[in-house]
Amino acid sequence: MTSFSRRAALTALPVTGLLGAGGASTAAAQAAPVAPVASTAPTAPTAPAEDSPVRLAFVADTHADPENAETTARLRAVFEAIEAFDPTLVIHGGDVTEHGIEAEYQAFEEAVPTGLRERIAAVPGNHETRWDASAGKLRAQWIGEEVRFQDVDGMRVILADTTTHQQEVAWWSARALTELEQALRSAGNLPCVLVTHFPMGEGYYYVANQQEFEDVLATHPIALHLTGHTHRELLTRVNRRDQLEAAAVKIDAAYYELTGSIDSLQVTRVDIPDPAAPTQTVRTPVTTYDLTPQPGRDTALPLGNRIEDDGGSIALDVTLRGSFQGALDAVLYDTTVYAGRNDKLPWTPLQGSGHRFSGRLDASALASGRQRVHVRVRPDDGSGNRLLTLPVVHGSRGTAWEAALPGMIQGGPAVVGADDGNSGGGGEVLVVGDSTGTVLGLDRSGATRWTADVDGEIRHDLLAVDGGRSVAVPDTAGFVHLFAADGSRLWRYGTDAPLAADPGTGTIDGAEVLMVCSGATLHVIDAATGGRLWTAQLPASSMGAPATDGERVYVGGGDGCAHALDARTGASVWTTSLTDKQGSYQRFIYGPWNDAITVLPDGGVIASGIADTWCLEPDDGSSRWRVDGSFQYAHEALTEDGDLVLANEGGEIVCIDPATGAEITRLATAERILDEGFVLDGDVVYAASHSGLITAVDLGSGSIEQLTRLSTAPVLARGTLFGGHLVFGDLAGTVHAVERV
Repeated sequence: MTSFSRRAALTALPVTGLLGAGGASTAAAQAAPVAPVASTAPTAPTAPAEDSPVRLAFVADTHADPENAETTARLRAVFEAIEAFDPTLVIHGGDVTEHGIEAEYQAFEEAVPTGLRERIAAVPGNHETRWDASAGKLRAQWIGEEVRFQDVDGMRVILADTTTHQQEVAWWSARALTELEQALRSAGNLPCVLVTHFPMGEGYYYVANQQEFEDVLATHPIALHLTGHTHRELLTRVNRRDQLEAAAVKIDAAYYELTGSIDSLQVTRVDIPDPAAPTQTVRTPVTTYDLTPQPGRDTALPLGNRIEDDGGSIALDVTLRGSFQGALDAVLYDTTVYAGRNDKLPWTPLQGSGHRFSGRLDASALASGRQRVHVRVRPDDGSGNRLLTLPVVHGSRGTAWEAALPGMIQGGPAVVGADDGNSGGGGEVLVVGDSTGTVLGLDRSGATRWTADVDGEIRHDLLAVDGGRSVAVPDTAGFVHLFAADGSRLWRYGTDAPLAADPGTGTIDGAEVLMVCSGATLHVIDAATGGRLWTAQLPASSMGAPATDGERVYVGGGDGCAHALDARTGASVWTTSLTDKQGSYQRFIYGPWNDAITVLPDGGVIASGIADTWCLEPDDGSSRWRVDGSFQYAHEALTEDGDLVLANEGGEIVCIDPATGAEITRLATAERILDEGFVLDGDVVYAASHSGLITAVDLGSGSIEQLTRLSTAPVLARGTLFGGHLVFGDLAGTVHAVERV
């Protein structure tokens, strides 16, 4: 067959894809003319003949790791077999690498035969983003931009990135949805195949705003959805589209051949039982798809929906088009699932016939605030189920005010300014930033006091300095910005590399300093001037906030260790391993890579990995005590009595004696607690869950009260106290102020 020209194939993509952009393959690819999705295909492509030949390969979850000989052998065998198949395009469903470092991208390239390297188009998976210290730079270089498409073999293949910076949960950004809609609309009569890492559909909670995606597809349907992530082969159908979840190359030396024609696309699984003999394969037919486009709105989707809350239940009234034959069910959105799946949702049948169905869902145990309901339509015509997710406010919204930013909020806000003595704290300003680089200063009513912009995205915590007179704002372009409480710019510090870590603050020799890591480089900065005091190279990247006691600077690393450095010179003082795992990947994910270090009043250094929390001696890093549990994500805090409060990943609030590590109390909330953590106010812990449930936990009485669910978007940033309220931001870009108990 005619050899594939990467230059020709990628001219419709905003950037080159895998193995073409990172200095890894051809300079010609980098020089190829490109155009954004919004301006491509000004005229609709010509519709293909139904018997147009298709010859594509599909793989997923290769998890390239140069330290793992077994998985590398499978990877090589799969691509040698694909080379013999000689496809027009190789589609990769994400998790190209094990934890997104350059050596793994290079290992992937080395495992791919030279003749295939220009034919691979991939989407990133959570393993490219979860532990990414490059702020997306490596991902963009090796894989590509958020949404790209390629017209090949009579179809349009659309590749979309739904990953979230350093998170497991997935999210369709507003830009990605817009570019997806443009790619679908401009496809004309070409059948469209979508590639994302995360599967979507009934019972799937990997993508937190799936309904926004469904709204785009309601008028621009796709024929087939190719995904990875679950490491299993599974075929499903929902909302007129078929979905294929691929087996993982990491586990099974297998790939898929997509051959035949548009109206009869045959999917064959090809297994290589012995990676040492890649020409000896076992071929298993999987299914056959008809990709013939189905234009227009789906007539099986509800025409109208009425959803009302009456306190004890939620009433639904669903209207369908014409005389419907089939059944309808409904169920509450499962907020307890984080980036996972629930195959056993307790669906409640709706009663009715013809075009109208109604029913009620028990809401007696539901927290007040913003909730969601799934409606499932099951027509009798064999076209497959339809799924619709509807918002509803249960009880009161529980928020005093809200403010919207244009991008996603992942960095915790900071409070600056001071009570002027006459206006009840009216001089205070809440400073918050988002993924567009927008910085807002908000007053106590949520009104905007001032605005500013920074160079990159804001994905990490803002930090009050100088007694709350100013705020440090880190951005992914590699800068730390200092703004005064009135929004004026004081200084900007450049790290000379992408910045994807939380900053810390402290005092060295009587002067306040800022500490932050850009990749594996630790920067210590004069907070007054923005001048560089010193830098030090760590053995691996770090994304957590460092701390100092004035004598040493402490930081958790991606090498599985806690490190102490001389506070004046940056020289290494000690290194303590916090995990017994072996290999770069395992040591990274189980170590304190994302931990905000805490220095106790008695000098003890608190550092956490995924499996446990340690109190280390400041002088030599030896262990004072250790407690089991995943406490890394939420920042710990000290009560007024000096007790140490932690929150684990399972949603428990644990209070311990900081001198001995002995447990004082343990109280369970209803949902997982991750980076959003908690706010401590006296003896009351206000915990936020990943899905925005705010719970008040009284450490003295042991009482637990669910206050509100403040959003249907994930809450991934730490909150703060501000103006008598608790304030949290969500991934949709909204700041919420919640009344305290």
